[in-house]
Amino acid sequence: MEKLLLEEYGLEVTALEKSAVGAGSDTWFVTCKDGRYVMKYPCESEINHPEQEPMLCEYLLKCGIPACQFLKNKHDEYLSKDSQGRVFHVQRFIEGRMCEWNTAPKWLLMQSAAMLGRIHTVLKNYWGLPIGIGEDFFRCMTPENALKSYENSLRIAMEQKDEEVIKDLQYRIELMRSFPEYKFDTRRLTCQSTHGDYFISQLLCGENKINAVIDWTTACVHPVVWEIVRSYVYAAPSCKDGDIAIEEFVQYVGEYCKYAELSEYDIENMAAVFYYQIAVCDYYGQYYGTDADNRYIYLQQARLSTKLLKWFEKNEKELKLCLHQYWKKQSLQVIGRQ
Repeated sequence: MEKLLLEEYGLEVTALEKSAVGAGSDTWFVTCKDGRYVMKYPCESEINHPEQEPMLCEYLLKCGIPACQFLKNKHDEYLSKDSQGRVFHVQRFIEGRMCEWNTAPKWLLMQSAAMLGRIHTVLKNYWGLPIGIGEDFFRCMTPENALKSYENSLRIAMEQKDEEVIKDLQYRIELMRSFPEYKFDTRRLTCQSTHGDYFISQLLCGENKINAVIDWTTACVHPVVWEIVRSYVYAAPSCKDGDIAIEEFVQYVGEYCKYAELSEYDIENMAAVFYYQIAVCDYYGQYYGTDADNRYIYLQQARLSTKLLKWFEKNEKELKLCLHQYWKKQSLQVIGRQ
């Protein structure tokens, strides 16, 4: 690796340290005589698009969003390959600390919402990113298909005697057998370019301030409401055990709306879109299907999503009502100002 970085980037390495954070990708912190860098091998996946990340980050930086800055190699390209053909890139190191899941202090929680709103406003007219959660997702990711996937994962869990996973999958299987019918009109949802994986682990924090938003490899077109809910549940301490503090979440949405717009249809379907997505996606299958060193992160995601499923099953309607009341109040205030 030291020889590769010297030949491709002219970097004289003095120290290398592998990061333990992140699922699937291999990331190294590189110390050189002239500074610090990050060398990343993105996970080979249909949702990862490392070729689009450098130009997207360049655009974001120009628009005032603190993102990553990539180096070009001796061929004047952002992407490089090692002797095994593995793709990697190099970016400048950004100072900051990364908070653990569900440990965000209040300032970070609200700044996270504001930053996401700013990102969505900046990327509103940014075209060319692949579709993430769209019509094909809702057409293919059905409760029926999820049931088959969960049953397969349950067989593996039983073979490996993963008792907690077995309980989770048994719950999901029963849920899928009687899951409500949801229909979403993606033409009415605000679907646009976004980070694709925006949550607390992608935020580098300084003293009461977000220093940067990192890891844009999965940038795509999503319903923005999905990313709003997801970013909250991974950050808020109240969600550690799967319980959403509704009043705080509505405040989070309100902070987002200071910087970006949501439609009434977005508000009405915000809870349901997220609930549906975590219900039909088999994170346990991802965990069993990879041999990555940090595969345990997939299991963490799976266990948290199951806790959230249990909460949404009981409280989705109440959350929807509270969001609707927020929307109605905001609409009345706008009319009053006019």
